[in-house]
Amino acid sequence: MLTAAYNHERDVLAHCGAKKMSNVVLAVDHGHIQVPNMGMMEGRVFYLIFEKADGDVRVQMDVQSRNDLYWCMNALRDVSLGLFQVHREMIAHQDTKPSNVLTYRNKGFKIADFGRASRRGHSVWYDDRNVAGDRTYSPPEQLYGYRHPEFVARRMGCDLYMFGNLAAFLFSGINVTAHLLANLDPQHHPASWTASSYSEVLPYIQQSFTKVLEQVSSQVDTKARGTIAPMIAALCNPDLSQRGHKRGIGQHDQYSMERYVSELDLACKKLAIELRRGQTP
Repeated sequence: MLTAAYNHERDVLAHCGAKKMSNVVLAVDHGHIQVPNMGMMEGRVFYLIFEKADGDVRVQMDVQSRNDLYWCMNALRDVSLGLFQVHREMIAHQDTKPSNVLTYRNKGFKIADFGRASRRGHSVWYDDRNVAGDRTYSPPEQLYGYRHPEFVARRMGCDLYMFGNLAAFLFSGINVTAHLLANLDPQHHPASWTASSYSEVLPYIQQSFTKVLEQVSSQVDTKARGTIAPMIAALCNPDLSQRGHKRGIGQHDQYSMERYVSELDLACKKLAIELRRGQTP
């Protein structure tokens, strides 16, 4: 299982490298070494080597001010581009969280760790799990065991939610999944819910989600609230069929990141102008 997972991640990264993805942390080398005095199988250690980053956004935000809106907006814009790049190749990251977004002084932000990525047409053992990545950031449908039969909706829809959750963390410090569960009545919590259908518990989750959105929105700086709050509402919608950009719901590109790449790029430019004006005497 470990060898299969390594081979899968190595091949995904090789494919990303061949496509020259600018906002993905690519492997600069890979292979294996043999531990002395051990057998060929148990002593074989596989490795992937990456370019050293300055840190991840979780650590960097301990140094940077959370009020540095431009820093946060740039991070979100760069991650949206990274996800858009891998999605075009039918690769879903499935573990987009603060510790997997790395910062590079001269290269911006890149998405890292494809150890739980899914690639259409290439199966790996963890594809059978309801939650492939970190449960503390995952979308609610996965926590309740719902699995959409189509790859794009199931996998890309997960990436959209986790991207929205990242946005909430960057601009408010709130983990949507954690607050979503905290606002639920205990009987509707995934650990207690016994009904077989996710649709039966969805109304209660939506009620909790409304409260979470109010909490998040109140914490987002007013300069970014008009862009970020609606984005989180669309990306983190507990109803997978309604998740995504409002202009894409029900369309073939519902789970595409393309519109968000454009919107965040424009938001970065507008915010830079606004902040510059605020510094003018």
